[in-house]
Amino acid sequence: MATLTRETEFYDNTKLSAYKDCPRKFQLRHRLHWRSKGISLPLTFGLAWHEAMSVVWKFYHKVPLRELPDYALAKFIETWEAQGLSSQLGVEDIERMTPRTPSVAHEMLHGYLEARKPMLEQAELLADEQPFAVPLPETEVWYVGRLDKIVRFSGQLLVLEHKTTTEYKKDGGFKTAYVEGWFSDSQVKGYQFGGALFFPGLKQVWVDSALVHKTAHNFFRFIPVEHSAPLLQEWIEDTREWVARIQRDIRRGYFPKNENSCMGKFGACPFLDICRTTAEPQALTEPPPGYIKEEWTPFDVLGLEKLILNDKRSK
Repeated sequence: MATLTRETEFYDNTKLSAYKDCPRKFQLRHRLHWRSKGISLPLTFGLAWHEAMSVVWKFYHKVPLRELPDYALAKFIETWEAQGLSSQLGVEDIERMTPRTPSVAHEMLHGYLEARKPMLEQAELLADEQPFAVPLPETEVWYVGRLDKIVRFSGQLLVLEHKTTTEYKKDGGFKTAYVEGWFSDSQVKGYQFGGALFFPGLKQVWVDSALVHKTAHNFFRFIPVEHSAPLLQEWIEDTREWVARIQRDIRRGYFPKNENSCMGKFGACPFLDICRTTAEPQALTEPPPGYIKEEWTPFDVLGLEKLILNDKRSK
């Protein structure tokens, strides 16, 4: 197995999920490197919430509690604006974007601190936004990712993964399908696999779910997920198979459409207009109108350089 370098062949959950969703979507996003010019509000809100959570967990014991929501909101807004959105919303913007707005996030931060106070008081934060890269057994590729938090709590090592959702129900806050879905989620399995190799003794991923709702700002739930060794081995075998399929399609230069995924949870696939009009997108010399070229680079986005530097220091 080759050592980790910038030239190493990587697969992360983003690439694998795109291919599982639709091979043509993988081709457009990760081979041609096209993306829609539009801004995804769910993804932007989730990214900004992640950044706010880093402030909460890193500065909980360093900043007066009454001031912490404002500190975290400042990071939320910084991230929000960096993605091209304004924090000064007009009435029409609020109506269109609610509940995913900075003002709702501010209310959620107050609720989060109240709900998570027992754990924030006792937990030891070991790592924040921890990148990992592990060789995928019996292949020449690596599986990479980034763990939101590694904490020690009540004698356990845990991965905390911050997630936001609008999947609301009156009785309990979160829809049952949303909660149960994490127990078969490929990303969670991969993070347990990768996290345990970097932090021996780690066995669980806790999905730290936050409900995004127009008026209900105090619904938060930990969803502890722990998979047995046979299930993790199954995940490894499945992931090897998905990688082999990707490599096969790359070799033959053809990525079939999965037309059952054109409409998804958040609406139409962002590449639907291309698929409706273009049979061979690789023949185009530039992105179609409404799209830009922007490569997804896990090495840089996930901070894998940090792993190489740490490995060199340990030798």
